[in-house]
Amino acid sequence: MSARSWVKRTVNLMVVTFTLFWCVVSGAFGQQSSEKRGWNWYQDPPKEAEEINPDFAYEPELPTFETLTRMTPKAVGELMEAQLSFAIVSEEVGEVAQYFTLLDFVRRRSRTFTALTGVALLKNPVLNARTSYPITNAGRTVRSRERKAEKDTRLQAERGEFALVMFSSDGCGFCSVQWGVLQAFQDRTGWNVTKVDVADYPERAARFNVTGTPMTILIRKNSREWFPVSAGAVSLPEVSDNAYRAIRVLKGEISVQQFLNSESDDGGFFDTRSAAFENHLDLNK
Repeated sequence: MSARSWVKRTVNLMVVTFTLFWCVVSGAFGQQSSEKRGWNWYQDPPKEAEEINPDFAYEPELPTFETLTRMTPKAVGELMEAQLSFAIVSEEVGEVAQYFTLLDFVRRRSRTFTALTGVALLKNPVLNARTSYPITNAGRTVRSRERKAEKDTRLQAERGEFALVMFSSDGCGFCSVQWGVLQAFQDRTGWNVTKVDVADYPERAARFNVTGTPMTILIRKNSREWFPVSAGAVSLPEVSDNAYRAIRVLKGEISVQQFLNSESDDGGFFDTRSAAFENHLDLNK
């Protein structure tokens, strides 16, 4: 083969190779693409979104009123903060007015929610605290008197079935103070009240988990049932309240979750196990 023929053959082979390469690149083989690619149609890489510098105020895009009413309070608050910052920096009357426009929107929405709250509580008394706790001075006075009479009557009625035991120890400065409180409780209710020295009866102290003195427990006579009433020196009203509640727990009238209930609270607004509230939830499903 002559040198000319070899060169010509080599050139033809290069042309064929380049043609095949171009067909592959341009999509001649396989699925055609509407987007032109390759060196002759070079595209710039997409620009990254411009980041907002938190140290500089920017003009926020205020939405329409309809869009604003669908935004969450958090989103509206962020919009107001951005508008306030921009208004301060821009020193433009119009931008300040825009901020107060948003503030007025929030004020009106808050008043709307307050109005709806009032209507909702009127239509759903089970959710209204005023059904169980009056807000007027005269109402609170009557309510307090009724609760005290309810508690005192119950404690006096139960004096034959329950008693209080106070655990004390030598060197306990608060024990004498607390014993005076229990004696006042005894005078008011007619209950039996007993003082036990932990050094004389260590097995009893262990049984009732006495780890410090003074400690007072309520016991149910002729049974092994008991309930703690106080730890340390507490007031007479607290002893009375806890003794009253302990009776209700031991008699199965309430659970420990309802420990704060008075009898008049059962089933009402302050009852954590109110059947009326549970039924209200079921009705709203």
